[in-house]
Amino acid sequence: MNAGTNDSAEGSAAAGAAAAQQLDPEVARKIAQVRSAVRENFGKAVMAMMMLPRYRSQMLADLQHLVLDPMLRDRLAIAYPPKSDAAPAPDMAGFAIWASVSEEVDARIREQVKAGVFPVRLKGEDWTSGPINWLLDVVATDKATTAAVIASFRQVAKSGELRLHPLITRLVEPELLEKMGARKTEPAAQPG
Repeated sequence: MNAGTNDSAEGSAAAGAAAAQQLDPEVARKIAQVRSAVRENFGKAVMAMMMLPRYRSQMLADLQHLVLDPMLRDRLAIAYPPKSDAAPAPDMAGFAIWASVSEEVDARIREQVKAGVFPVRLKGEDWTSGPINWLLDVVATDKATTAAVIASFRQVAKSGELRLHPLITRLVEPELLEKMGARKTEPAAQPG
């Protein structure tokens, strides 16, 4: 009788494992939506970056650390134009690439900035390693759109200190950055 109980328990465990392998249809639908959104946003971000001379010389392998790593860690703040009846599904207006880093990663970013490295390279785990917010780049078509993307970004990164890559200071008017409470880092060394 004991053996029958054991067989029954093993059968229940096997049935439970099989059921766990099959996803609930609602969960499967949500996973498919997330995958689709990641693919769509990745494509939009890459297309926008292709329009900017500062990214045209990047290698295909660089897309991992430039777009995918920050996107998967919610460090790509995408801004959309106001909704209108004429454009039910608008393209993005632009996006901000940012990180919330530890003091150690902050020091590495500062070293890269001082050495004139662009784009800044971070490891996957660095993007969300601490409370120090860095705005590393804004990808947009013009100064007005860049300003709108930065304003939207500040709503995303509401708390904590905000540090800027020196590139940002050339993309918009200094007054806008001062209103946001942004702080400049030391400028990158100029090649000479």
